[in-house]
Amino acid sequence: MNLAGYITQVQELVHDSAGIDYTTQELTNFINNARQRVALDFHCVRQLYIDLSTIVAQEVYPITSGIAGVEVVTGGTYVPPAIPTVTFDPPPAGGIQATGIAVMNSTNTAVASVGMTNWGLGYTAIPNVVFSGGAPAATGNCNAQALLQVLDILSISFIFGVQRTMLQWKPFTLFQAVFRANLNNVGQPAAWSNLTESNQFYIYPIPDQNYELEIDAITLPNFLVNPTDADLQIMYPMADCVQFYASHLALLKAQNFEQAEYMHKKYKARQMEVQLTRQSRRISNPYQTFWRRLQRGF
Repeated sequence: MNLAGYITQVQELVHDSAGIDYTTQELTNFINNARQRVALDFHCVRQLYIDLSTIVAQEVYPITSGIAGVEVVTGGTYVPPAIPTVTFDPPPAGGIQATGIAVMNSTNTAVASVGMTNWGLGYTAIPNVVFSGGAPAATGNCNAQALLQVLDILSISFIFGVQRTMLQWKPFTLFQAVFRANLNNVGQPAAWSNLTESNQFYIYPIPDQNYELEIDAITLPNFLVNPTDADLQIMYPMADCVQFYASHLALLKAQNFEQAEYMHKKYKARQMEVQLTRQSRRISNPYQTFWRRLQRGF
């Protein structure tokens, strides 16, 4: 489904196929608000963030609006011992600018990764990453990994050598009592907890170096802008709910409260139907000895 398709659906539901009562921009706003509502209700927008970096001696990180790492696609060409300076665009006023240092490859001739020294805070869009101080510098094919519009973190893994290890999650009260008791314990990450109300998650032990992280997160969708923009984040059948909630918002704007309430009920009914069809049919491992693992504690 693209934006034009959503607009047509809403126009038909509110009996405005000629586009007299609502402008295209109004309908676009209603549709994007409805897509956010669907994402909140279904938790159907999911993203795996890769090439993230812990910060040395730092325990607490922002859940959303921070720059967690850089995916280096083209590392440039450098003559040892030249090491470029990494600069991120600043966030909007009131935010904290992200910082990092270039990590060179084994021959010190190209940027292999970026070790973050501050994830920053308050970013609303992916910033540019500029490498300077080398000849020639790494090119623009280095993408900042921005944690934007994150609703919840499902899991965190760290990569060390050729091993990817998933961190244990614990509720924050238990995490506080058990893991944070030792203030001096540093090393490879093993556990994490979220304090969502403060936009923070915690890692234990406190990292003793820059470890590569991967975060599996539930997010809100990006806005659709142009009529041809395809919705690649909210997929069918969840996308079928968007038209009803967007129509609900449009009718509220027209102060047609009875019809607006009807469309809201249609949205809730379709939401229930979709949820009933989303049962998992996958068996992760038919030979898994679940109870034995549970008794062993892992």
